[in-house]
Amino acid sequence: MESSLTSIFIADGFGVVLVAVLLAGNRWLLRSRTIENRALLAMVILTMVCCAIDPFLFAIDGINNSALRILAIAGDSWLYVSNLLCAFLWLFFLTKYACGGISKGHLNFLLAVVGLGLVGIVVNLFYPFIFSISEENLYHRYGGYWIYTSVDYLITLDSIVVYLWKKSKNGVLRIFPIGVYLFPLMIGTFAQTMFYGVSTIAASLAISMAGVLTTLQNDLIFKDGLTGLFNRIYLDHHLKSVAQGRDSVINALMLNMKGLKVINERFGHAIGDEALKNLAKVLQKSMGDVGVPLRYSGDEFIVLLKTQNIAEMNSCIQAIEICLEKFNTKSNAPYELAVAIGSAQQDLRVYGVDGFINTIHTKMRENKGKVS
Repeated sequence: MESSLTSIFIADGFGVVLVAVLLAGNRWLLRSRTIENRALLAMVILTMVCCAIDPFLFAIDGINNSALRILAIAGDSWLYVSNLLCAFLWLFFLTKYACGGISKGHLNFLLAVVGLGLVGIVVNLFYPFIFSISEENLYHRYGGYWIYTSVDYLITLDSIVVYLWKKSKNGVLRIFPIGVYLFPLMIGTFAQTMFYGVSTIAASLAISMAGVLTTLQNDLIFKDGLTGLFNRIYLDHHLKSVAQGRDSVINALMLNMKGLKVINERFGHAIGDEALKNLAKVLQKSMGDVGVPLRYSGDEFIVLLKTQNIAEMNSCIQAIEICLEKFNTKSNAPYELAVAIGSAQQDLRVYGVDGFINTIHTKMRENKGKVS
């Protein structure tokens, strides 16, 4: 028993140190304001807390003390909550980062599942069906444990299905090696589930998070440093991938921010940079999970659409115009945001990547000439 407890302390302690070191080496995550990176940061924090709590719970297991029993109930309840939240946050991060997000209905369903899971944890405090802590401060597992474990697995499986389905439809905008997260966690979860008294989930989650953070560090080359959007390097990578795929037809918008030079001259380049970041936020908000904006050059943006329907493409243009109008109405900025938009649908296998870019750029310039 003593050697087993020592092993648990070493494994979980290693998990805390591992995640802390990686987080220190990835300080961009702390500064990032994108919603997917905030979800990832929440996972990192949950992982560190779990690795800290887990060995403590094993250390006090069986010590007959009322105060420790309360701490054990609270700690074990937290671990169930944390595992459920991490499963959801992983799905949210993966689909947002790689696919641009999931539908509102899908997201609301998952939130409802998580909400019910949290309610179940509260119910368990009064009517144990997941686990209980005896008067002797001993942990006992019930049938509800398998329900929660199954839900965690199903949410994770859901993320894989969405990712692979969108990838097959050329809807994935960033290839992510999902195995770096899934394999360590699945092995750790399986071991702790099958061998009662073994603690491997928290440590394996730390290893999974280390894999994710390392992968994202390598992916910074594809991100625009100012706006946080994907950049031209990634655009070329994605278009070449689509051109070689099963469905090589693509719809996209190209936008030129009007008046950036004037903003820079009147208010300074810091305000000009702020205007570019605000335009990036407007594009992200207006597109939702229908399209993903990229920064193509200084004042030019491209939105890759996940639809080949011309009517839906026109609706995306209208959504951008509405969001721009709302920004200009409600913002206290000393400037107004305005864009010229060009749209195109082409078969990349026929016209090539350069031909597609030239076409959409020409249409954007024509639109700019009409509205200037």
